[in-house]
Amino acid sequence: MANTKKKIAVSSFWPLPEDFAADIAAVAPDYELVYLSDNPTDSQLAECEIIFGNVGADVRQKMPKLKWAHAQTAGVEIYLNPPLPNDVLLTNSSGAYGIAIAEHMLHFTLMLLRNATGYLSQQRKHIWKGIGRARNLNSCNVTVVGMGDIGGRYALLCHAMGAKVNGVVRTPRNDKPQCVEKLFTTDQLDDAIQDADIVALALPGTGETTGILSRERLISMKKGAFIINIGRGSAIDQDALIELLQNGHIGGVGLDVTTPEPLPQDNPLWDMPNVIITPHVSHGGRGNTTGLVVDKFVRYLADYVNGRPFEREIDREAGY
Repeated sequence: MANTKKKIAVSSFWPLPEDFAADIAAVAPDYELVYLSDNPTDSQLAECEIIFGNVGADVRQKMPKLKWAHAQTAGVEIYLNPPLPNDVLLTNSSGAYGIAIAEHMLHFTLMLLRNATGYLSQQRKHIWKGIGRARNLNSCNVTVVGMGDIGGRYALLCHAMGAKVNGVVRTPRNDKPQCVEKLFTTDQLDDAIQDADIVALALPGTGETTGILSRERLISMKKGAFIINIGRGSAIDQDALIELLQNGHIGGVGLDVTTPEPLPQDNPLWDMPNVIITPHVSHGGRGNTTGLVVDKFVRYLADYVNGRPFEREIDREAGY
């Protein structure tokens, strides 16, 4: 008898939970999984109606029955360039990454404030010597650019440690979080960063966010301010950033994202004492993050098979 089950294409960055298939079967028993890591045939791909994961256009073009793609990430650039057909639903895993990435941002922040890179360098050389004055987060003004799940959680952590926190959002909001003193909109960004000791970027990669921290804005920042970026490297004029780090105008940066990725071996950022670089791993990878991503997909899958609207679809014009 021919296999009449509908198919879900699965592509994952990390090993999935052991009960992944069982969770899918519990809410969508008429579907079976096609793991792209198993190199499925073109005929199998042609039967796929749903994608879980981030799948390039070269593979998607073999899926004429595709009706819904759910990105394993919060960013959905892979599905916008080139774009999915308008009749294919698009959702993402926003909300699953806030806990892990906000903690990574706080880790960057405290390392920069406490001269951690300098002490680590001295440790390797067996040097016992104080390095200047450390700073406390509770005396800092923090501006968080991008107040979604990730930026909002980071703002909450900074507020809990006594910092004065302001947020920047794309469009005006009435629901100002209690941890934030003031919400600015993107067109007020110059005012929002003017007095900031720390500017933290938690932005998706869109046309609007590309180069949002331009050379002019970097120069306008308070001398010695720190920058944290965990969104997309394209948000910062990286050449200007290097120059302003070298001349001391920017006090230091914590970068989980760069332009390009991987960062070329000869890029000056690697060897700067006031720069912390991690290779786009702030999401934490396995563990809690993976479970939260899967949980969201399973909830959405239950909505899909029962004909209910999703909690949220991607605004393709905005890019998130």
